[in-house]
Amino acid sequence: MRAESPATSKSESMPGGRRLAFAMGAPGHIAIDGVASGMLLYFYLPPPGRGLEAQVSEETFLGLLTAFGLAVLIARIVDSLASPLVGYASDRSHSRFGRRRSFMLYGLLPMTLLPALAYWPPAAPGSTTNMVTLMLLISCYYIFSTMYVGPHQALIPEIAQRAEDRARLSRIVSVAGIPMGALVMAWPRIMNWGQDLGLEPTDAIRMIAMAFSLLALAFCALPLFVIDEARFTHATPSDLPLGDSLTRALRNRPFLIFIITHAVFALATTLIFPTLPYMATILLGRSEGFALELGASMAGTLGVGYAMIPRLLKRFSPKPLMIGCFALFGVGAASLGMIHPDIPGGPDDTRNLWIAFLSLGLLGVPLAGSAILPSVLLGQIIDEERALTGANRSAVFIGFMHTFDKWAYGLAIALVAFLFARLGKSPAEPMGVLLIGPIAGIAGILSALLFTLYPNQSGPPVPEPPSLENSQGEERDSPTASSGSEKNA
Repeated sequence: MRAESPATSKSESMPGGRRLAFAMGAPGHIAIDGVASGMLLYFYLPPPGRGLEAQVSEETFLGLLTAFGLAVLIARIVDSLASPLVGYASDRSHSRFGRRRSFMLYGLLPMTLLPALAYWPPAAPGSTTNMVTLMLLISCYYIFSTMYVGPHQALIPEIAQRAEDRARLSRIVSVAGIPMGALVMAWPRIMNWGQDLGLEPTDAIRMIAMAFSLLALAFCALPLFVIDEARFTHATPSDLPLGDSLTRALRNRPFLIFIITHAVFALATTLIFPTLPYMATILLGRSEGFALELGASMAGTLGVGYAMIPRLLKRFSPKPLMIGCFALFGVGAASLGMIHPDIPGGPDDTRNLWIAFLSLGLLGVPLAGSAILPSVLLGQIIDEERALTGANRSAVFIGFMHTFDKWAYGLAIALVAFLFARLGKSPAEPMGVLLIGPIAGIAGILSALLFTLYPNQSGPPVPEPPSLENSQGEERDSPTASSGSEKNA
């Protein structure tokens, strides 16, 4: 890898091939995050009669928590504390390997290998030792994941500095992750295939976890070979003290509204996706593999969203689009509550399938919007901050966003574990699974309502660097490129 000096005030446009290689960090992280989230939940808290044993106690304590929920919640709290600190260190870095790339390099190996170890718990099923081991492994994974993902995302507003270009680069990153997302969603079907070949369910899941870990390592390594921050970014290292840097970010009213709203929406999405195998088996009476069909129902509308959102940005500001995405997600998720648990061929089976596929299909467009629009909104906030301070502190802002999101992720998984323990996750007691959709729907609607508080664009745009040109040498003009439009309170 080529050594590079800190980014200068001028930058050139990153070529399309390099942008695509940069985007490969997204499918890599999706692969390893699947190992550390949905698969792990199913491995540690499986439904009865599926050939797996619960690896931790399913009893609740303190009224609300289970062993699995506590382990994940503590891991997320540890991770959330690390996020702004890693962002601050990245913003101040003067590493010859690049202030973002150096952190990605340090986080790469632990991030992609630690989650697979959680599939070999050291003690008997249900033991406290398994809970403590899980907590330690996942805490360490989240910290190293922060070291990779935070700087990778912080590079988006530094590589692309116009709103339209940010939307385009965010779309490249998001679309690059779609095939891997589909593969991760297919893990229940792959497990079924492994069982057909004679593997025990436990061994099948372990093999899938190892395969995804190796895929994550390969994909996440690619960006490290193409990121040249001296050439392709427009950023000045921050020299603000730690306290000033963190408090200044939290005093930014538009940013505070943004991260709170984004966290509520993160809770909504985290409730839905890890529980698709439970919906397939408990509510619809199919095998775990049917979760792939449920996930695939979003694929068409997801593609529509990726094509539509950048075009809509030419006519509308990001705020109403974000509100619409949150609200649409809330409606689609809440509709899942209309399912009446049944078996294939039962009186409610056809009705259930229509509800499941149509409801999940509604989620595609808002998921595309939630992948593209935050980079545009954050870019505007970061641009205004850069105009005021002269330094780009995008990693601190993204670190704080991740902090709030991680609290939401931890709360969501703890809530899922609580619902399963108290209300059931079996065909005889399906209420714990059935309530997932309505609760996620409420969170989606709440996100839309909260985001109405986000200020409308006002004030003069931050001047764009004149060196930003597209690959044909023509400067991109975006109707939404009034970066830095939001005023601080």
